[in-house]
Amino acid sequence: MSFRNLAFGALLAAILLPASAQTDKFPSRPIRLVVPWSAGGNTDAIARLMALKLSERINQQVVVDNKPGANGIVGTTAVARAQPDGYTLMLALPETNVLNPMVYKNISYTSKDLDPVAFMGIMPFALVANPSSKAASVPDLVRVAKQQPGSVSAASWGVGSTAHAAIALMEQAAHVELLHVPFPGTAPALTQVFSGQIDLMFLSALSATELAKSGKVKVLGVTVDKRMDSFPDVPTLAEQGLPGVDVSLWYGIAAPAKTPSAIKDYLSKEILEVLKDPAVLQDLRGRGMVVQPRNAGEFSRFIAAEEGRWSGLIKAKNIRIDN
Repeated sequence: MSFRNLAFGALLAAILLPASAQTDKFPSRPIRLVVPWSAGGNTDAIARLMALKLSERINQQVVVDNKPGANGIVGTTAVARAQPDGYTLMLALPETNVLNPMVYKNISYTSKDLDPVAFMGIMPFALVANPSSKAASVPDLVRVAKQQPGSVSAASWGVGSTAHAAIALMEQAAHVELLHVPFPGTAPALTQVFSGQIDLMFLSALSATELAKSGKVKVLGVTVDKRMDSFPDVPTLAEQGLPGVDVSLWYGIAAPAKTPSAIKDYLSKEILEVLKDPAVLQDLRGRGMVVQPRNAGEFSRFIAAEEGRWSGLIKAKNIRIDN
């Protein structure tokens, strides 16, 4: 038999090899977990915790690689273009996997370029205002916004961010027009709320708890379907006449599209085991996360539902960036 025939036979055998056999040795080298945001802060800390605990389970190092820029697009694009072999993963958020492809006109990836691996949980939002604000409740704000369209300002950490989406959803539910003021990050946006230059902002309930305790903001409502233990006296937005404004940050792990199913299933199983660790649960809950473990299939269906939920609103509000 010629060398050419032998080579062809070996290639054919590799192609026909069962997926389980192809992934028996996975992982045989370190895995890179891309975080499309800067080092430091809650999101980065969550990624590093998961990387550490996953490393312990799979006996292979999981290295966090921060790739910030363009509202998460830089890091997400790098993952979408990476080899789909399981050795490149990313921390997925609403912006990276759902909102950015809808908002940015010239983005170089779509949600189809990413495979959901495991869902971790959500971080509920709270609607906050400056303590000196005359509005004591959400109905007060809605009344003013109806009387003087555009007079109530709302900050976000960028056009097309989850906070911006929450503002748009609130406008739709209340039938009002708010003045959206985007900032390059949460900190500068909050500074303007603290000073009273901006009326409102959606941010994580954990951050709102800490800021309310220090007297820097007052909490007007929460976005979940029932009152939170941290704000037992604060009504939900639904209680205040705005049903459906149930926006939260969510976190998951994704991989490049076409990553073998056997590898995704393996990683999904191991990540969900990490999320059962009492120490991990305590840490994540302390960071404001409501842990809701879901496997790759469940996460995929969740992404599809999110896309269906936001696409119409993004178009109706003409939330676009011609980058």
